[in-house]
Amino acid sequence: MNQPTATEITAYGAMQARLVALLLRYDEGRFGRMIGVRTRQASDRDTPVLQRYRDLGAVFVLRDELFEDILPRIVRRLSFASPHALVIEEPPARGRVDWGRTCDAAWAERPGEIPLLLHTRQQRRSFATPENLLAVLTLLEYQAEVQRLLWDEQITAGSAALRHPLNEIRERCDRALAFLQFAGIRGTAQQILTGENGDADTLEHQVRERLIPGSNSAYEDLLDWRARLRTVRLLRRSPADSDDVLGANPERDNYLYQIWIFYEIADLLRERGCLEHLDPRTGQMHMRFRWGDNACGYELRHDQGVPIPPARWGTEPLRRHAVPGVRPDFYLWRIDPPTARVEYGSTLFWREPGVVWDAKYYRERETSAAPSSPVKRMIADLTLLGERHGTLLFAFLAGEATTNRAQSYRLHPADRDQSIIPDLQVAVQPLCPDTDRHTIGATLTAVLDEAHAQMGTPRIPHCQGVFLDTLSIAERGTLLGRTGACLTPDDLLVCPKPHIGTWRVDLVSRGDHCCRDGRLCHIIGQPGVSPPVRPPRTAKELLTELDRLFEAGDLTTLDEETVNRVMNRIEAITRRFAEITGALKDLKRYEAKLGDIGLDRTLHLLRATERESLALAIYLRDQLDEVGANDYSASIIHVARVLERELQRRILAVPGISGADFPHGKPTLGTLGGVHRRNPALWGTITAHLSHVWVNHVDPDDSTFAVSVEQMITEVEHLVRVRNEAAHTTPIPRDRFRTILRALCNGGPLRIGALNVLLTAWPAE
Repeated sequence: MNQPTATEITAYGAMQARLVALLLRYDEGRFGRMIGVRTRQASDRDTPVLQRYRDLGAVFVLRDELFEDILPRIVRRLSFASPHALVIEEPPARGRVDWGRTCDAAWAERPGEIPLLLHTRQQRRSFATPENLLAVLTLLEYQAEVQRLLWDEQITAGSAALRHPLNEIRERCDRALAFLQFAGIRGTAQQILTGENGDADTLEHQVRERLIPGSNSAYEDLLDWRARLRTVRLLRRSPADSDDVLGANPERDNYLYQIWIFYEIADLLRERGCLEHLDPRTGQMHMRFRWGDNACGYELRHDQGVPIPPARWGTEPLRRHAVPGVRPDFYLWRIDPPTARVEYGSTLFWREPGVVWDAKYYRERETSAAPSSPVKRMIADLTLLGERHGTLLFAFLAGEATTNRAQSYRLHPADRDQSIIPDLQVAVQPLCPDTDRHTIGATLTAVLDEAHAQMGTPRIPHCQGVFLDTLSIAERGTLLGRTGACLTPDDLLVCPKPHIGTWRVDLVSRGDHCCRDGRLCHIIGQPGVSPPVRPPRTAKELLTELDRLFEAGDLTTLDEETVNRVMNRIEAITRRFAEITGALKDLKRYEAKLGDIGLDRTLHLLRATERESLALAIYLRDQLDEVGANDYSASIIHVARVLERELQRRILAVPGISGADFPHGKPTLGTLGGVHRRNPALWGTITAHLSHVWVNHVDPDDSTFAVSVEQMITEVEHLVRVRNEAAHTTPIPRDRFRTILRALCNGGPLRIGALNVLLTAWPAE
């Protein structure tokens, strides 16, 4: 059998000592199950640094034996003394009458008369025996030692002292001392404790001399208990002779090492005010805390399955073997803000990864390199879980020659190797229990900081698909996707997934996978997402892509948020089309056409973005005319957006009004009519402002023609209905587009067009 080295002996003693304090502070139940007095290899004499931990452990571990066994047996058979005393008392006598003495005394005082006083012999019980005094003295010493430990600032900090289990021992001492027979001799025992009336060693010697075979053996056990309280030592794996020692089973040293790390982290978090939840009553070791500048919420689990594992291992109909299970020593994952995930139905395809830690209490090594076995195990666990970062904590790694201290380092695949996850990393971190508290705290802080750097920024999946050009005829039908299915060459995308890693790129089909297959599309289930749009190069391609963007379903249930989302997509793709065809750089000629349709006197009142949007509407009209299209919805979207933005600019300039007054954070064409009908307070604020700025006479050729605000709102609501149809799958034919454009720019019920009325009657500030 290999004997432990000096380093291992010292480290094991330090770990046992800290476990005593940490378990009593955070998990009393586990202390009772793990730490006890046993016959093991005894330690050398405890050093002053470890002495206070020994005292704490000894006081607590011997508690039940005293209160549950020794004291109850003492109380049941209390020792007592029965001295005889001669007493003169009046009848009736309580003692045995000594008639000879009584008669002689009465005759000498009153001859011939009946005795009025009786001489009796009485036997009284006294519990002030050395045995009982030793029991009370033990309780007083025990209580004083507990109080000393409670006041030790290195063991208790702040409010933790109020919850420390030593308080229970102190209260039990008080209850035991309140026993009637003990309470009567407490004063005498207190004098012995202070040295005013003897000392404890003399009292113990008296008790040993009075012990006789067959008497109450509880007093003998009390003497042994007192000796053990003074002499029991911490287990340090010393090769000395067997003796009673205080500690845990050394055969479970690796598990003890993990427990020590878990509660050292808890103690570090509590000192920094970051620990939020740690409840040992659940039976499972996990804690929740906040860490980092942005105070992210994390959960650390010990020796448990990984929570919410992704469904990366499928099941076959005839499969009889279980999926490989992984129970890392420690698993850290972010819980606040909520972990990003990709799920469809009841299947979870991807979850934001956490960090895996493994702790190894191997024998002292002659090299600073980690053993190969735990490294391979770590890589296997990370691969099974789809995690990228793991840390191996080793108690003993050989130090470097220059510093005599083991240094941390990282293992990761070479850049040219793609056989496993390319950015997988395993950090090797020395963490020896025989290190000063400051160094241990700094090491654990660095480990937590590293984990926070990996998980502190949420990884939200976004669509970053890039379309491939059409493949040659020879390549059709030869491409297979990640799932093994054939891919349609005309609809392929390269789909990067940086939320998984910069290395992860899938080849997907827009029709088969995008927003349909959670294995390959990780934006599936997100509100408002849709498959990507191929940048159009011709008007026909533009019409094809626009058909994918229009909202299907019942037109009457189309809400304002959905309409705005569709409008944004249509604006983006049409602008991209103009950019690809080069028209975006030469919109001046289309802006010139705006003057021809009635905006010659108001075009300068529009901002550059609105002029561009109107020019794009005319450009799209001309392009759609060339291919004989039957749907001009995209042009309608552009002109409606211009009117909406001009209205927004003016409404938000009204004193006392902000975007928060409207349902979607800003006024839109759809919400303006609702404000007019259902929000009289807000509408009253708008009309009060308009009473000062609204110009009724807007037609320069007819000074008698006037337009009211209500007429303007009626025309806007008509345009809202057309805009909703344009965002829907309802086609807008060419002649209807012409009618709408005329009503907006130069005609319609408002004679000069709704846009001209707005720009003229409501001057922008």
